[in-house]
Amino acid sequence: MSISAVNSIAFKDNTQTQQPKRSGGAVPAVGSFLVPGLGHFMNGDNKKGAKFLGGAIGLGAVQLASLLGCFKLNDSIAKKGLKEVVMKDKALGAVAMAAAVASSVGFFVLRLADVVKAYQGEQPKEVQEAETVKVSEEIEASEETDVAEEAEASEETEN
Repeated sequence: MSISAVNSIAFKDNTQTQQPKRSGGAVPAVGSFLVPGLGHFMNGDNKKGAKFLGGAIGLGAVQLASLLGCFKLNDSIAKKGLKEVVMKDKALGAVAMAAAVASSVGFFVLRLADVVKAYQGEQPKEVQEAETVKVSEEIEASEETDVAEEAEASEETEN
C-alpha cells in the first residue's frame, strides 16, 4: 500500500471519498531532464521510468557505435586518402552517418516525451484501476445505505 496526499471529492448525495493527489509538475520534469526516467520514478510510475531509462541507454549505445564508425572512417581517410576510402567504404560511411542522425533525433524525441510525461504526472494504470474500484465500491455501499434508510423510513410512516 502506498502513502500519498489526498483530495476529498463530494458526490451528489453529499458523501465524500478520498482520491490520491495527482503527481507531476516542474520538479519531476526537471528530474527527467537531468536523468532519463527520473521524473517517472519520482511520480511513482516505475515501469514507465524504466522504459524511458532503457530507451535512452539503448539510443545512447547506438549513437556511440555510429560515432565510432565515423571515427574509423576518418582514420581510414587520413591513412589511405579520400578517393581510395570512398571507393571501398561507401557503405560504412553512409550507415554510420544515417545511424548517428537517426539515433540523435530519436534520443531528442525520447527525452522531450520523457520530460513532458513527467510534468503531466500520469499515474500508473494499476493505481488508476485500484482507485476506480475503490470509488465504485464506496458508491455502491452508499447506495445500499440509502436504500436501507428509505426502507426504514417507509416502515416508520406505515406504522
